[in-house]
Amino acid sequence: MQKGSEILLPDGPFTREQAQVVVAAYSNVTIEDDQMTHFRVVVRVDGAMVWRAWNFEPEAGVWLNRYIQKYGVRKP
Repeated sequence: MQKGSEILLPDGPFTREQAQVVVAAYSNVTIEDDQMTHFRVVVRVDGAMVWRAWNFEPEAGVWLNRYIQKYGVRKP
């Protein structure tokens, strides 16, 4: 999902494909704890985790998007 020039996740649960689009756009957002059917998206600043959420959490995208908007480092 795009808001202006930002690439973000949907507000609720999200798919692997949606997460991969976001991870491809930001250098400090990654997929971790990959269990194949579920996984976490993690936002880091200088290597320290600032937020993470499982893809199936009810408001996962709401919180991740807030941290991506604040700390996300767009790839060139």
